[in-house]
Amino acid sequence: MEILKSKVKFRIKFWLEFDNKSILGSGWANLLKHLDKNEDTSLTKAAKECNYSYKYAWNILKRIERRTGMTPVKTSKGGRGGGGHVKLNEWGKFLLRTYLDLESKVKTLENEIKSEKNLS
Repeated sequence: MEILKSKVKFRIKFWLEFDNKSILGSGWANLLKHLDKNEDTSLTKAAKECNYSYKYAWNILKRIERRTGMTPVKTSKGGRGGGGHVKLNEWGKFLLRTYLDLESKVKTLENEIKSEKNLS
């Protein structure tokens, strides 16, 4: 019985919704975080840092735009050799700040509950 009890874990998973549609969970927030790191970041670089393909990362941004009606990024095209940049716009920064603020509060709550119930 003790072995079974030791395998019981507690986690809280959450995401942001817009009109009852999910728009930002931990993975998508991680992509936005990587896009917000540098002034001149590329989607290719941010995608690689998240272990996403470029296409999957682009689809994340497009899904957020389709679900909310506003893109979370502003883009600039590079020259003939590429080199375009993607940055979070005001909407993207708002979504990321909101997610990170809630994530911090959820982690605090999760730790309180874990210690109260002696769960890991």
